[in-house]
Amino acid sequence: MKNLELLAPCRDMQTLKVAINNGADALYFGVDQFNARANVQNFTLENLKENIDIAHLFGVKTYLTLNILFKDEEYENVSKLIETTSKYGIDGYIIQDIGLYYFIKHNFPNLEIHASTQMGIENYYGAKFLKELGYKRIVLARETGLNDIQEIYQKLGIEIEYFIQGALCVSFSGNCYLCSLLAGSSGNRGKCKQFCRLPYSLEYSNQKKSGYFLSTKDFCMLPKLKELADSGVVSFKIEGRARRVGYIGQAVKTYRKAIDNEFSYDENDIIDLKKVY
Repeated sequence: MKNLELLAPCRDMQTLKVAINNGADALYFGVDQFNARANVQNFTLENLKENIDIAHLFGVKTYLTLNILFKDEEYENVSKLIETTSKYGIDGYIIQDIGLYYFIKHNFPNLEIHASTQMGIENYYGAKFLKELGYKRIVLARETGLNDIQEIYQKLGIEIEYFIQGALCVSFSGNCYLCSLLAGSSGNRGKCKQFCRLPYSLEYSNQKKSGYFLSTKDFCMLPKLKELADSGVVSFKIEGRARRVGYIGQAVKTYRKAIDNEFSYDENDIIDLKKVY
């Protein structure tokens, strides 16, 4: 079986240590600026290097998320951020903005770049375009089917990362503009207000219903890990940079156990995940 990466979220030293202690192979995180979780705690430039060094001490890779859409006037600051963090030994950068890709390739040609799931790549043609540009890895949209994953892997051989656990956005691949429209607070700028999680009323044909119509349940791919691995996925990604430390620890522990035991699991593993939701 090919080497499979279990990729966990973290936002501070506590979540980083818990993820490592429970068996994460790699970690992804943001800093105070320029990431899609700007409304939660993130690392700072002052404490980032120490945490990266801890991860590397245990052989765990680190990926920095710069997965928002950028404004022209922000490129000077993002350039300074990339220059600083690249010296810390970060293993890869996860980005959404294709303009940022060209900027990094021109100014920092040796950095490894991963395509964020928010780029909405879910078929061979999108993946082919990004591979030809020079992306090392694609975080496929959650909507990508097994047949498309297989085609991408077999024809392109590019690294495929796929979400296996966590929150699911009602919009395609997380590209939601509801908060931007209603409150000028765009999720693609890291400031989602989660209006989708609120209750709504629906009136149609003289009928009225109320409920959480836009709030999707968390998804769990524990029963599908083997199919995903056989189809070409090399990195299993857990969503949850805004989650409690207990959730991150249990999710990593459960999926580590399954991966190490030829994808076997039982009902108690599902129950454990539900308990920490």
